[in-house]
Amino acid sequence: MPRHLSIAAKLLSLKERFKIREERGDDEPRELYDCTWRFAWFREVWVLTAADGSETEMRRRLLSWVPRWDIRSPRGTFTLSQRVFTLRRTLVVESGPFSGATFTGNFIDMSFKLEHQGQVLATAEGKWLTLRNRHGVQLLSDDPAVELLVAVLMARLMIDQARESQSSATGAGD
Repeated sequence: MPRHLSIAAKLLSLKERFKIREERGDDEPRELYDCTWRFAWFREVWVLTAADGSETEMRRRLLSWVPRWDIRSPRGTFTLSQRVFTLRRTLVVESGPFSGATFTGNFIDMSFKLEHQGQVLATAEGKWLTLRNRHGVQLLSDDPAVELLVAVLMARLMIDQARESQSSATGAGD
C-alpha cells in the first residue's frame, strides 16, 4: 500500500527550515524529517534529522563541473549529481545501494518520478496556488532506505527551487 508524504517550504526563503510529514488520512500528520541549514565556511550544508534523531548530512561540492551533493547518512554515503543539459530537472544517484537511480521532473518542475532499475519507487506532484512551495509524495515502497532517499531528493529539490526563486526575485528589478 502506498504511503503519502508532504513537504512544504516558504516561498522566497532559502535558509528556512522545512519538514517532511506522513499524511495518514484522518489523523494528524506524523513528522518524519526536519531539514535545517547549518553554517559552514565554504560548503553549503543541510541536515535532515529523522524522527528517531538520526541525521543525514547533505554537503554541496565546491569544485565540480556539474552540481553535486555528497550525502552521508546512517544507511551509507552516496553522491547526487544533476544533469545540466536537459530541459527537465534530472538528479542521478551515484554509488551506494541505489546507484543509477534517477529522479526526473517534468518540463515545468511540478511532477517528479524516482526510478531505479526500471522500477518506479516514488512519484511527487507539486501543488498549485499555495503560499508555500508544497509537494505531495507517493511512496510506492515500504523500504526505509527508499523513504530516506526520497526525503533527501525532495529536500534537495526544495533547496534548489528556493535558490532559483530567490535569485529570480532579486534579479527581477535589474
